[in-house]
Amino acid sequence: MSVAAYQKANQNAENPRQTEYRAFALFTRAMEDADKEENAMERIRAVANNRRLWLTMQMDLLSEDNALPDDLKGRLLSIAFWVGRYSLQAMKGEASVAPLIAVNKQIMEGMRPKDPKKIEEATLPQAGLETKLTL
Repeated sequence: MSVAAYQKANQNAENPRQTEYRAFALFTRAMEDADKEENAMERIRAVANNRRLWLTMQMDLLSEDNALPDDLKGRLLSIAFWVGRYSLQAMKGEASVAPLIAVNKQIMEGMRPKDPKKIEEATLPQAGLETKLTL
């Protein structure tokens, strides 16, 4: 299957919120795994990828097309700026990865559907999930 065909199939299968949730889940899991392994290169890669996710989110939040309420955009931008600064410390090994993981999990919790019937749609499978992705 070509990359374009995969992307088209993926776009048809999930909405933007599900895609964002999946991205946060992938990068959060990668940071957790790297932190458990105590592998400096894996930690750097995982944190750098998470930082890119937040930079992408920051760009979207600053876009005129973003329809989120200004208050929410401001709070998310504040978190994105913090993630950018803190990530540099974590990649150097000067700070723990745990706060980045906690922030991502809180964001994911806020993205989960309130309707119990829709929670299953937003939950990712635990097995076979590739976490070595880069943005």
